[in-house]
Amino acid sequence: MRSCLLLLGVLGSGWLISSTPPKLAAAHTLTLRRNGEAVVTDSLSSRFDVTPNGGQVLTLTIVPAATPDDPGLTIMVDEFKPIPAVYRFKEILTGHIREAYYQVGDVSAESKACQLNDGEVRITAVDTEHHLLTGTYRAVVCQTNVARSAAKRLVLEGSFTYPYEVR
Repeated sequence: MRSCLLLLGVLGSGWLISSTPPKLAAAHTLTLRRNGEAVVTDSLSSRFDVTPNGGQVLTLTIVPAATPDDPGLTIMVDEFKPIPAVYRFKEILTGHIREAYYQVGDVSAESKACQLNDGEVRITAVDTEHHLLTGTYRAVVCQTNVARSAAKRLVLEGSFTYPYEVR
């Protein structure tokens, strides 16, 4: 909404004071690709949470629209700071918790089940006033509900401009 105020001085001169409309929050986007193929996400069931205790934990939960009752993809990142940063899964050896879980239909998979996971969560912008995160993610998960010889390796990646809640 735009508002204007016209001030008239004693001699009839006037000043126009204008406030520009408030910046609109960027449209919320949330994408998911599974092994390169686009998967439509359910923006009502998906959520991003930040746990505000000592070492903040960011949890991304991305739910496919075709299976809104399944947990979908969950990525946990500890020691999250609300600033642009990169959180790599390889840092798990340093004691950081950077894990991903995927459960859709009859497929259950975990990042810990893969020998190599070069995944990451990359935060490129943080709007703390509107609780909005922008960035990308990539996680490699390996199936855990089948024999190791039959287990599939899944690469899950996407981008987001999405609101987060502090819980």
